[in-house]
Amino acid sequence: MKGVIRSLAQLKADGFEVEVWCWYCDEGLAVDRVYYMPKLGHFRFVGMFVFAWLVNWRAWWLYRVMGVERPDVIYSVAGYLTDCDIAHVHFSPFDWEKRQRLLTMCSLRDVIERALNWLSLIHTRRYLRQTSARKVISVSEAVAADVLRENSALNLHVLPNSYDPGRFNTAVRKAVRSEMRAKLGYEENDCVFIFVSTGHYRRKGFFLAVESLRMLYQAHSNVRFLVVGGSNERLASLKSELGLLPEWMTFTGMVADVESYFAASDAFLFPSYSEAFALVEVEAAASGLPLFLTPHHGSEMILEDGVNGRLLEFDARQICEVLKAFVEKKWVAQEGVHLKRALDMKTYAVQLSKLMSDTAAKF
Repeated sequence: MKGVIRSLAQLKADGFEVEVWCWYCDEGLAVDRVYYMPKLGHFRFVGMFVFAWLVNWRAWWLYRVMGVERPDVIYSVAGYLTDCDIAHVHFSPFDWEKRQRLLTMCSLRDVIERALNWLSLIHTRRYLRQTSARKVISVSEAVAADVLRENSALNLHVLPNSYDPGRFNTAVRKAVRSEMRAKLGYEENDCVFIFVSTGHYRRKGFFLAVESLRMLYQAHSNVRFLVVGGSNERLASLKSELGLLPEWMTFTGMVADVESYFAASDAFLFPSYSEAFALVEVEAAASGLPLFLTPHHGSEMILEDGVNGRLLEFDARQICEVLKAFVEKKWVAQEGVHLKRALDMKTYAVQLSKLMSDTAAKF
């Protein structure tokens, strides 16, 4: 959603009035009106289902019962408002359900996550088959394929994720690299792999990354693992699962300047099991970091295997061998920034606005 939020100013400049229905709204957004949906309680696990019910009820009441004039374009994240003009698919529960079958359930959290994704899958399948959306936007080709398998009649457009080039670029990396490495206690010859996530560590392959680096450290003691993001509560749980933390691993918690931590690193390691098109992969690539990614949804949009990174298997030993070649400089990424299908935020905003305008014109 970051790309959509950053596009609001472009939509306003192109003549749109923007009304937002939400539970929470950041201050200072380029919107005309905000309608805060009623909060019936704290829905940590089933919030999306409750919110979907509320917005569908309100749209029915306004446009069908009260006869309020319908907006030229109604935009909805897929799964929320069925009677919309543009539905935006940001995640594939179909892919995550397949991946979950490959992973054993190790805790009550895993059981709950599996059950919730199963409900999300049923909900999303129903939504895709019933939505009135005249355009469906997908963040990656892989997610688009999942959507079309559910409903091949949908008018689908792929709009890749975007990044802020003012924050994520090689100049920033050069400017703050030495300072950040010193702050984090890294030596010049340390090889730092960075992992960025605010949660969902099992799905994002955190433990697979740890296992592979643990093996790599035995041969190369200069290997370091920088883990950025995560709430204090979740990180405490992670550390408990890991037991005695190795000296080569550093947790930062939530940070406001993730670009500075990219600058301190030598490569981005993200062996995720399921994504849509992870924004952190785009930001890491824009910062000039080589990408080490598993073949999850969205990796096809950013990774050029052998050019700006390497494709990994879901196997710790294979990952260790690929990373070893990088540490030993037997494989080196090609110079320059390679973003493949990813977009800068200005290009993204222009393309999103055009999709909106085209939809409004055909109303």
